[in-house]
Amino acid sequence: MLRSTFTAMLLVIMAAAATPRIGFARPITPTVDVTVKPETVRPAQGGFIAINGPHPLEVTVELAGEPLPVHSTDQGYLAYFAFPFDAEPGIRTVSVSTRDPVTGAQQTFERAVTVTEYRYPLEQIALPLSLVPLLDPAINEREADFLDEVLSEVTTPARAQWPFDLPVPAGIVTSRFGGDRIYNGGLWQQYHTGADFRRSVGEPIYAVASGRVAAAAALEVYGGVLIIDHGFGVFTLYAHCSDFFVEVGDQVMPGQLVAAAGASGRTNGPHLHFEVIVNGQPVDPLAWWALAPGYVPVREVDPTKDTN
Repeated sequence: MLRSTFTAMLLVIMAAAATPRIGFARPITPTVDVTVKPETVRPAQGGFIAINGPHPLEVTVELAGEPLPVHSTDQGYLAYFAFPFDAEPGIRTVSVSTRDPVTGAQQTFERAVTVTEYRYPLEQIALPLSLVPLLDPAINEREADFLDEVLSEVTTPARAQWPFDLPVPAGIVTSRFGGDRIYNGGLWQQYHTGADFRRSVGEPIYAVASGRVAAAAALEVYGGVLIIDHGFGVFTLYAHCSDFFVEVGDQVMPGQLVAAAGASGRTNGPHLHFEVIVNGQPVDPLAWWALAPGYVPVREVDPTKDTN
């Protein structure tokens, strides 16, 4: 009896030792989700490509064969895109490649962005004689160079700033983004690269999202201009200000008072000229806000009554 009991116990031990251990291994091919928003845009509109999966991942993104900067955040991976004013209509392929550095598993994904055919309307702008010198191409090119330098820096915060708030409470848009503006019969022509909000001199202007103040300067055309870097190549610009309440290098929070509206620079009257810039390209702020869930369209009035 003792011998049989011992033999039975030995067989149980040997069987247990021979049984392979069951564990939870990491999947060979991790689950990766790729989202493009929006899938249809006009020229001079922007959006983003979100890649969600295990960390870390090696991620590359191409839009129509051109690489896009990819940013790692605690929410996943992001690549912002923006099309220029002269973008041709058609379908652009988004190609995403991922590699898991632990397992070596590689995946590729294809999505599409459609650029619709659209021409921004012509706008005739008449400036008083006192402002005509500010139509000098040399002045405009000098300011463009200044802006290009500020907007060329790409920083990487921990989180993407989303959604954006309005820069003014209960904002009223007096002039939409994108108008193809002809000044004083043709002395100067350029697209309207922002949206104008009705503001009186001294009224408050607020940061639309957290970020770092990249510039606070007095320019000839933009007037008092404040630029906030929100990271990942996304900036906002606030122009024609009469005063600043922050300095270059300051960190700001959403809704923080940053400036006062004014009528400085090349403008027919006081207002806020507001821009969203993505990868160096100004994009339609109203379309950018519309990407956020629960977006409520802003009120608009006749653009001929308040333009810059």
